[in-house]
Amino acid sequence: MIRFLAMGVSLCAMGSALAGPVELHSGRYEGLMLAVTPQHEIEGYYAEQMGEGMTRGCAFYLQGKPDALTTWLDAAYPGSVASSVDGVTLTVEQGRQHPGCMNVLMPEIATGLDLSETAETNWIGLVTVATDKAYLLESPGAKAAKRPYIVKHDVVGVLAFKDGWAQVEFTTARDRTYTGWISQDQYARLTPPKS
Repeated sequence: MIRFLAMGVSLCAMGSALAGPVELHSGRYEGLMLAVTPQHEIEGYYAEQMGEGMTRGCAFYLQGKPDALTTWLDAAYPGSVASSVDGVTLTVEQGRQHPGCMNVLMPEIATGLDLSETAETNWIGLVTVATDKAYLLESPGAKAAKRPYIVKHDVVGVLAFKDGWAQVEFTTARDRTYTGWISQDQYARLTPPKS
């Protein structure tokens, strides 16, 4: 009986090895917002806060091919992201050098920080809000009467781009999600600094 059980475990292990690596997909992975673009590139935003009373924060953007990312806030550092069994592994050797990250981000970021998936999404990109207030319209060009809005520097997931508009999805700190359209003069695409 033990021999059959061991053989079954070996076959299961062999079957999962034949299945190959899990493909990256858009979603929230703990503090990481991750979008896989139609060109199979990555756009992301990592944000983490800690502390009671006096809060410390760490935040940075990432973009590029999964195995050759540029991460940045004030300065740019290389990194990578790979799928894992229950999420992703984010690696940025100099990640703790991003502003505020030394006292917040786990040292494992240098060799691979495992992040569990907390929500699957359909994002095809990420943008930052560039105006003081952007109403989430029901359709491109619709009236903004009594609509939810997002504010400058919010990072939101993009569901679609259409004729100078972006359909975006914003999730509040209380996990309430709002979707709507904003015009291209209200958002900025993620763009790493020039080397």
